[in-house]
Amino acid sequence: MEGGATHPSAAAGPEVEPQRARPAARRPAVHERPGAVAAYFGYRALASLLLATPLSVLAAQVAGGYPGGDVVLFAPGGLMLVEVQRLAAVAAAALAAQLGVGALLAAALGLIPLAALLVALAREGPLSAHEVGARVARALGPLALLWGVALAAEVAAAALVLMPGMSVCAQLAVAPRTRDLAAAGVAAAALVPVAAIGLIHDVARVAAVGEQRGFYDAVARALAALQGAPLAAAWAYSWRGALTLAAFSGAAWGIHAAGAASGPRVAAAFGAHLAALAVAAVLRASWLAAALRLLDRTAPSPMAEPPADAAPGRADTGA
Repeated sequence: MEGGATHPSAAAGPEVEPQRARPAARRPAVHERPGAVAAYFGYRALASLLLATPLSVLAAQVAGGYPGGDVVLFAPGGLMLVEVQRLAAVAAAALAAQLGVGALLAAALGLIPLAALLVALAREGPLSAHEVGARVARALGPLALLWGVALAAEVAAAALVLMPGMSVCAQLAVAPRTRDLAAAGVAAAALVPVAAIGLIHDVARVAAVGEQRGFYDAVARALAALQGAPLAAAWAYSWRGALTLAAFSGAAWGIHAAGAASGPRVAAAFGAHLAALAVAAVLRASWLAAALRLLDRTAPSPMAEPPADAAPGRADTGA
């Protein structure tokens, strides 16, 4: 090569290093935040107890005077159970209004312990009450808006599947058992879009609290994260949901098998319900922690700034 000649790569200026992935922040594990998980569980247990009170009172009015208590509801033949259903049908409107308003109020107030749990899972190290309260207060607006929009979307999605599906099932010229199985299949199909909306909703809530984003930014962040790792997110969401369903089903089956004819059995039944709620709370916290890690893995990397001598428009003239 002739003297004074420069290599083409040298003339192009210094080489810029390729963009590196953004390192994930260290997030506390669920077992490192027992207080936040316990507070979340306590609120859900209290809300469940209050919501179940009207139905419990109705059942007690029918079966409370019998020596065996509500065990007569599960006696062979189901006579008392049918009677409770008849009375519930008479008071269906009042019960539906009471339970509906109570469920909405409990869900709205539940945004506060949910936000506190997310703050605890998103921030490393010891947390002060002032810090948690400030971050929860900033996130309540986006959380409430996300909850309202997601609830409306889930109701609409379920209705779009259930209304035509149940209409078709009612017109089937088959045996009643087959018609009931078809209706159950339609109900299961309606759960698919509802679960998908719930998945997006949860990741958006994690972004709203963990990253302190507004409504639109949280939704966009959730959609981008799910697009980057759809299978991992769906798996993390589904297996925890399946275990939660199994916990409640197991508690219900155990209570039915043991009965509630005596004080110790009533206490055992209450304990089984609380245990199922505790398992559900821990699994819920585990899923929220997984959603935080999902956001960390799919976080956009900061753009690397080019060095000053590689700025556009500046050429190496070579003396």
